[in-house]
Amino acid sequence: MGDNIGPSSFTILATGQIECAQIPNCTNAYLKFQFVAGEDWQLLDGLEEGITQAARVPEGRDGVLVWNFPIDITYKTTNAFGWPQLVVAVYGLDMFGRDVIKGYGCMHLPMSAGRYNLTLRLFKPRSASALQSFTSWLTGMPAEFSDPKFPSYGEGREVTRVQSGGHVKVQINLLTKDMDVFGYVDGSGRDMATVTQM
Repeated sequence: MGDNIGPSSFTILATGQIECAQIPNCTNAYLKFQFVAGEDWQLLDGLEEGITQAARVPEGRDGVLVWNFPIDITYKTTNAFGWPQLVVAVYGLDMFGRDVIKGYGCMHLPMSAGRYNLTLRLFKPRSASALQSFTSWLTGMPAEFSDPKFPSYGEGREVTRVQSGGHVKVQINLLTKDMDVFGYVDGSGRDMATVTQM
């Protein structure tokens, strides 16, 4: 008789693309992205961080920056705590041609298998005073987070002054494997087959 040993972890696979962005008064920008996951999550395949090409809004168009940059990442874990998040930072040129932050955004990957068209709202830090704001503008160094993963943290965000501005569209296809073995419902309906009727 062979032992029926179940899987030692469950797996999620996310593919798709960072499609485009609309940001007020921004006609030229690129995007840096990274996936942030908890300590129990192990990267199996794909890139956890990357940078898109620069996109430019054509003259007379509707203000959409198009990247269509592919994303493809696979994780395994035994614990849903620390579910992966996608963190983005968009950089563009100011009126003097300097590279400055245009906005940050963060979202958890979906928890159910399926295809998703998501909108990620952007925000950027505000200077603490009018003098700081003027100095930042003069030097071309606006307020920026020192840790690019900061938007994914819960701590400290409630005291951060930010202003909203624009959004990024992301298309994600998510697959899960063996979540039901660890007691998680992924919404696919496959786990219902293991529930016995009383």
